[in-house]
Amino acid sequence: MANSKPSIGPRRSRKIWVVLASVIIIVVVIAGVFYMANRSQAAPAPPTGPNVTIWDTGFCSNTGNCGYSPIPKNITSGTALTWTNTGGQPHTASECTTADTTNACPNGAGSNTSESRAFDSGTLGKGQLFTYSINTPGTYYYYCILHPWMHGTILVS
Repeated sequence: MANSKPSIGPRRSRKIWVVLASVIIIVVVIAGVFYMANRSQAAPAPPTGPNVTIWDTGFCSNTGNCGYSPIPKNITSGTALTWTNTGGQPHTASECTTADTTNACPNGAGSNTSESRAFDSGTLGKGQLFTYSINTPGTYYYYCILHPWMHGTILVS
């Protein structure tokens, strides 16, 4: 009786290569995701002139863990004011027509539309900036559309 080793058939060999290739692809994709998530991005240039910081603690469920700073913000007419989102959550700086409350822009549906706002940053991710110049003296109110309990005030002289 001859000593023979069982051979791996072409079908089984192909399965092994498919599994091996799949594992390699999955490992490369996972490594790429981790690399993209952890790579350092260049910090935006710090704004020149007046600045409002939009902050949060990683959560934004009430005024104790997210907001704007400073409130109120005093500027001179024609000055460019820059909002910087330093928090981990997306936020907006959207003009509101009356003083702050614990709810959304308190003048109702019309004041919650972009057409009725003097300024609206749109959604700002972490590190993103929004700059707007206010040319008319007065008191301006703003809030975060995504977190309607966040409110701020700008006093323009």
